[in-house]
Amino acid sequence: MANIFISYRREDSADVTGRIHDRLVEHFGDSALFMDVDDIPLGVDFSKYIDEKVGKCEVLLAVIGRDWLSSTDASGNRRLDLPGDFVRIELESALKRNIPVIPLLVRRASMPKAKDLPESIRDFSKRNGMLVRPDPDFRTDCDRLIEGLERDRTGTRPIVSTRKKSVENKPKSNHKALLIGVLGIALVSALVGLFVWYSGSQSPAPSIVEFQANPNRIDQGATTKLRWVTNNARKVTIHPNIGTVPSSGSKDISPTENTTYTLAARGSENRSVKQRLSVQVNSSPVASIPKSSLSVEKSTIELGKSTTLRWRTRDATDVEINPGIGRVGTTGSLKISPRRNTTYTLTAKSSSGTATSTTMVKVRRPLTPTTPTIVTPPTLILTQ
Repeated sequence: MANIFISYRREDSADVTGRIHDRLVEHFGDSALFMDVDDIPLGVDFSKYIDEKVGKCEVLLAVIGRDWLSSTDASGNRRLDLPGDFVRIELESALKRNIPVIPLLVRRASMPKAKDLPESIRDFSKRNGMLVRPDPDFRTDCDRLIEGLERDRTGTRPIVSTRKKSVENKPKSNHKALLIGVLGIALVSALVGLFVWYSGSQSPAPSIVEFQANPNRIDQGATTKLRWVTNNARKVTIHPNIGTVPSSGSKDISPTENTTYTLAARGSENRSVKQRLSVQVNSSPVASIPKSSLSVEKSTIELGKSTTLRWRTRDATDVEINPGIGRVGTTGSLKISPRRNTTYTLTAKSSSGTATSTTMVKVRRPLTPTTPTIVTPPTLILTQ
């Protein structure tokens, strides 16, 4: 049975939660913790499954990062407001059973207020928690957490049952000491023999030889190769978004955001081992389709006169005006003196598209003066 349940959001605090989990495993053992919902069997009601797991725990640790309260789904809905949210189900299950809930504030997060929580988990805001700071204070804070989990809350028993139990020594009567000593030696010998036989009959524990991503930092839209090698594993899973995989292999992945992957190798007798790695995704701004405008101060001029062409663009990487002008800056003005009616076209380009604007300048030509024609009448010569 898992004595400690760790509740967290992957996108909010997966890395630091993994470190807290590993520190607790060092002290309490792997079988004492239930951390995530990766192993929910197919076809079961996940809310009932989580409720059952939480119900078997002695304490729930709620890891809260800066985005724990405001995290949203793909549609923009706040996750905590959704009845099917895993974290909400876990807290509701613990609170209704009066299981101790300990908030662990990481990455400078603050305790949520009651007014910001759904009604079913508002009592969570009253729970006393603690800060878990980054290195060099991380291990000290985890040791304080372990001490608090083992310390007697009520004066009678600790929050979490320890694995070592003290045995009360009762006085033995002197006349039975020899008999008890002989029986004790025989019992110890039998237990030693049983332990040696059992140890030899156990299957080797599972192990993770390799788990890496090459490269572990990619640009948005790029692909990296995930590689893993395990030994003595009967079932191997990688989460999120991958699932069950062969005991050794590789897979091309293209995460869209920084993602922490967890490899879990399970062997015989439910022995298991986990390892995590993070893939960093370099985000880049999405280029926008440019906008443009082109205007002229005077749309009609006399031949030989000039006017001013003005333009303005936005989100453009290349701007050109034709005919006869060529490349120009993204914003500017220019005096022009066309000799005939001319339509100017501005073309603004970016990696996402092209925008165009046009304007026309008309040129008036002066009227050519004409010389009047004088008609001379014919000369008449009279003869006698």
